[in-house]
Amino acid sequence: MAILEKLDGEIMNELGEHLKQLRKNQKYSQLELANQIGVSRRLIGEIESGKGTSLLVFIKLLKVFNKTEKLLEILESTTISPKDLFTKSIK
Repeated sequence: MAILEKLDGEIMNELGEHLKQLRKNQKYSQLELANQIGVSRRLIGEIESGKGTSLLVFIKLLKVFNKTEKLLEILESTTISPKDLFTKSIK
């Protein structure tokens, strides 16, 4: 099923499962991972079960698992200032 066809909750569950597998592949316990990024073990369990988290925690998890390439793609994309956007829209 294409990502756009999935419900938000389904995507969150899938992300949680993938993060859980990444953690297990790195041989981290939930507590070890939690300590490494500065959150509670309970929060790691909640994330792995598809419950939400902050963007900051998600970024920290991606860094731990060396999965930041998509973040770099977003951060390096060309941005247009609001002024330039407005100027283009009136032409």
